[in-house]
Amino acid sequence: MDFSRQRQQTADIIHTRCLEMLNDLMVISVLDWPLPPPPIVDSEFPFIEPESTTQVIEQVEGLFNVDRAKFNSLLDECRESMVPHRLSLTSDPDKEGEKWLLRRLVEVARRILFGVCEGWLAMALDRDAPDVTRWYTGIALANGLCTQGDGLAENRGYHILESIAMTSQPGRWPTRPLSGPHQLDWNQQNPTEINLDEESGGIDAAHWLLDALEQGNEERKVLLVKWMRLMLERPILVEKMALPNRFEQMVRSQPELVAAELVSCVPRLLEVNPESGLTVLTALQTRVEPRVNLALADILPYLLRASLDVGLASLDQLADAEDSGARSAATAALKELATIDSEAFLSRIKKSATDEDPGIRRLFIQTCLRDYLELNRVDSQNIFVPLWLENDEVAGVRMRELLLRMQDVDTESFAIIGNMIHSKSANSLDKFWSVLEIRNPERAEAWKAHIIGQGPIPEPLT
Repeated sequence: MDFSRQRQQTADIIHTRCLEMLNDLMVISVLDWPLPPPPIVDSEFPFIEPESTTQVIEQVEGLFNVDRAKFNSLLDECRESMVPHRLSLTSDPDKEGEKWLLRRLVEVARRILFGVCEGWLAMALDRDAPDVTRWYTGIALANGLCTQGDGLAENRGYHILESIAMTSQPGRWPTRPLSGPHQLDWNQQNPTEINLDEESGGIDAAHWLLDALEQGNEERKVLLVKWMRLMLERPILVEKMALPNRFEQMVRSQPELVAAELVSCVPRLLEVNPESGLTVLTALQTRVEPRVNLALADILPYLLRASLDVGLASLDQLADAEDSGARSAATAALKELATIDSEAFLSRIKKSATDEDPGIRRLFIQTCLRDYLELNRVDSQNIFVPLWLENDEVAGVRMRELLLRMQDVDTESFAIIGNMIHSKSANSLDKFWSVLEIRNPERAEAWKAHIIGQGPIPEPLT
């Protein structure tokens, strides 16, 4: 088959699939009737609201069919972005590229429809000539496309939401957090304030879209939470859209998957609005579902950075839990605490170091023991020596590494700890001596002599 014919055939197949998808999406989307009014209207041309859902569906299909040039342009973008470069090594890369697209028909169709939706909304949010018809078709299509919580809906869907809230055309609005002094692209001379058009209806339209997702199925609710997490990086939107209030309302009676997703928003919410963040966290901590508890454990290091008091309270709660998984999470978070508050770290490590679960003790050795020895070089809390005397083969490797490093650079501390170990069990250092003898036989003999009181402390190695 001639390549131009194959290319046209591919375009026809994808166009047909887009039409089928459009019909399916619009049937679901118009259930959230009525649609919100356009944020921008031309005062000289009063807008006319659609009379029915059928009219909107017909307009969507008609506008899509009429603008074939836009479809072809979006399809070419898919060819550029989706077809992998490795196909250029095949005997006929062009034909293989068309086959590649057809094998991913659904994804290609969704990408094209997102592009169509952004184009319609760009015309609707054009301040010089706002198109009311495109507004209703665009907002309806955006709602329909976000019935599926894939990466396209999460990223491009949020871009659409943010553009609506800002009453700014999609593609003209940066959807990333504002740069700060800690970033390379930050310029103090550039304005950082973002202003919203208080007179437009963009905020109300954005609320309509969020409400539609909140009233939807579990997948749409999870997508909503992901959008809200992204929106937390926009302080102006957090304020204008009363995002803390929505978090507090959503946390009640949510399915397990949605509640687990809400957990990931808590650290940033605590930074933006501490009172609301604490309310949401408290409500989530009353849940008993495994996914929620696992998510709470995962955010513990971030909680400690966002709010030390709240993080410590959560850490203590997990450390006292009966579930070994929760205690493991608390132990892993101790390493983060060591860099934030050394006193709080030292006051909490005994519980993990003496836990009845050997797996938690091993985790403590792997993650926290080095920090402990840096802060308490002579093991005054009597943590290192009991762990060494357990003679755990798994943890012993890590502990030998720490002792080997200590005898090189901190001989005074090693002498104290070595003598403590020797006084408890004279043979317990045999494995350590066997490793040190391989690395430095003379130093091993010097240390053995000192431990039994027949020689001085060896000098540190520089």
